[in-house]
Parts: sequence; structure tokens; C-alpha cells
Amino acid sequence: MTPRNDIAIYAPFASLFYEQASERSGESPDGGGGAELQTAILAAELARRGLRVAHIVYSVKRRIPDPPVDVVERPRPDRDDRGGLGRLAELPPTWRSLKAADARLYVLRGGGSLLLVIGALFCLVHRRVLVLSTSNDFDFLKRPDRSRFGQALSGFARKRAKRVIAQTEQQARLAREALGSDERIRLIRSFADPGPPRDTPIEPESFLWVGRVAPYKLPLEYLRLARALPELHFRMVGAITGDSSSSLLGEIEAERRDLSNLEMLPHLWREAVLELMDRSAAVVLTSEYEGMPNVFLEAWGRGVPVLSLHFDPDGVIAREGLGVYADGSRERLAEGARRLWDDASLRAEMGRRGRAYVARTHARDVVGQEWAETLKEALQG
Repeated sequence: MTPRNDIAIYAPFASLFYEQASERSGESPDGGGGAELQTAILAAELARRGLRVAHIVYSVKRRIPDPPVDVVERPRPDRDDRGGLGRLAELPPTWRSLKAADARLYVLRGGGSLLLVIGALFCLVHRRVLVLSTSNDFDFLKRPDRSRFGQALSGFARKRAKRVIAQTEQQARLAREALGSDERIRLIRSFADPGPPRDTPIEPESFLWVGRVAPYKLPLEYLRLARALPELHFRMVGAITGDSSSSLLGEIEAERRDLSNLEMLPHLWREAVLELMDRSAAVVLTSEYEGMPNVFLEAWGRGVPVLSLHFDPDGVIAREGLGVYADGSRERLAEGARRLWDDASLRAEMGRRGRAYVARTHARDVVGQEWAETLKEALQG
């Protein structure tokens, strides 16, 4: 029997993007980060081009009316049972949701080794096409938080994939090194939208750090930056997830106690984060590894520079003049922060470049068409 859908995208935390606006207040629940936002935009863009698309997400409280895609809901796992045998308990609901989506091709975005293996086995058993979309350079590196067995399972899934989608040249290179060939690898940039233009320059209120409180994102470096610049103000929006170890949370709590210039905020809905971003001198990234950080794309689209300690995707910050890249130096990070705070004309110029870069490289029409062509090619092969 012919499958009901052409494409199914598995990204359960993207459920937040199908919630009605009335549900979007206060602290945001788990998920709904940059990777999930990318899948929601992708699903809508593929549907706009005539493909039948299913999006597999966690249960939605109050769904938006007439979503552009077939929203396939699956139950959330027990928050207290996400490790060990609890992870194995995810196998049946994940498999059932893949089956319920009933698609010819399945796109998996990020996720752990267990998800990749379930998806690969499902596609093998049901003779469906598997496409993997990478969200972080970590996907192709030996991860300290993942066992050899888990990395071997991920390698099995990648070998089963018909296409592997990379976001950056760096990610494509890592994929080639891991997979041993270029045939299945495609470089497709992330989506980004230009925000509303600013009629007049905004006097910044603070710097802004947004992300999961995970070891590789080095949140303590942001606190050290705040300590080095007591005359400036800093905001931190941190999402507590399964990656947030008790030791890291304890270090953050100890470090922040006497920092009067640091404002700690809970995980907020995207709309609230964008409002904070508009009032920021720069968006700060302290991570060791990323893919193409969505906070960068959101900032550039809204004319806000970025300030990065370790990571410059494909050298775009330095090449395009979109912010300050410290190349691992805390001193350069602090110097860059002072410059961006004090120099309104520099912020404005970097903001104009950011908007132009997003419009030229990450527009929905361009990126959506590349995705549609790649997936149609995979279906025809």
C-alpha cells in the first residue's frame, strides 16, 4: 500500500511550535530550541512545495488550527526515567510514531544513538528511505558523554542513511572523514528570517547568553566574562536538560552568588528570548562545539552582533564582519565586549552586515528549495 506521506520528520521537542499562542507564557517547557525550530520551518517549506509532510512531535496541549503539515503526536517520556532501562522504554513509542507517520522518507535531526538506530532499523524493516540531518559538529566527533558502543550504533545508522545533510563546510568535512566518501553528503544551510527593521538605534541593556546548560557549551565562561566586566550587565537564559549535571549546576550557583551584574533567567519561550535579543549589545556564545548556532542566525537576522569565545562557523563571523570572534582568548572576549558596548556605530554596521548575510544565504526560498530537491532526489534513487 502506498504510504500516506512523502516525508516524515522526527523531532519530538518541536511540539512547542504547534502550541497555540495562548499557551506561550512564562517559562518554556523542555525543548523548542534551534534544532527543533529548523525542523518546523523545514516541514512547512516542504509542504509549501507540494510534498505531503508529517512532523512527529510530543503531545501538544492546544494545537494551532490548521497546521501546514500532518502533526503526529507521541507521548513524552517520564522525566525521571530517561537513563538506563528508561531509554530502552523509548523504543516502542518511537517505533509506533514512525509507523503512524507512514512516509516514504524519514528525516532524523540530531538525537542520541538510540534514536538513530531505531530510525535506521525501522527504515530497513519497512524499506523506507533514511536521511540524517546533523545539528552539531559533535555528531561526527568522539563524544566524551557517549560510550564506544553508543558511537558504534550511531555509525551503523549513518551507514544506513541515503543522505547526510550538513549545515556548514566544517560539518561536511567532518562527515566526509567519518563516512569515507562524499556521495551521500549534502551541504544545506540553516533557515533564518530577517527580523523587523529598527527605525532608531536601541541603547543596549545587556549582553545575552542563551542555550542548554551543558558542559560543552561552557556556561561558566560567560559568568567569568561578567566578573571581568563588573560595570556592564549580562543576562543568561539557561535551559536545564539531561546534559545539565549536578556538579555543573552547583558550580554555576557558587559562581553567580556575588555577581550583581548577572541576571539569571529560566528557559523562556522563543518570543520572549527575541525581545531580550533586540535589547542586547550582542549575543554571546561560549561553546566549544556547535553546528550553525540558531542564536547566531536569530541575532544576525535582527541586526544584533555576536560575540564568540571558541566557535566561528566556517569563519563567517570574521569574514563577513558579523561580530567579534575571540579565538579562545578570554582577554579578547572581554575586549570585544567593551567595544561592542561602547561603539554604537560598530554595532549598527555589524547589524547591517548580519541582515544582509541572512537574506543572502539563509532565506527560506533558497534553503527550502535545496531541501526539496535533495529529498526528491533521495526518493527517486
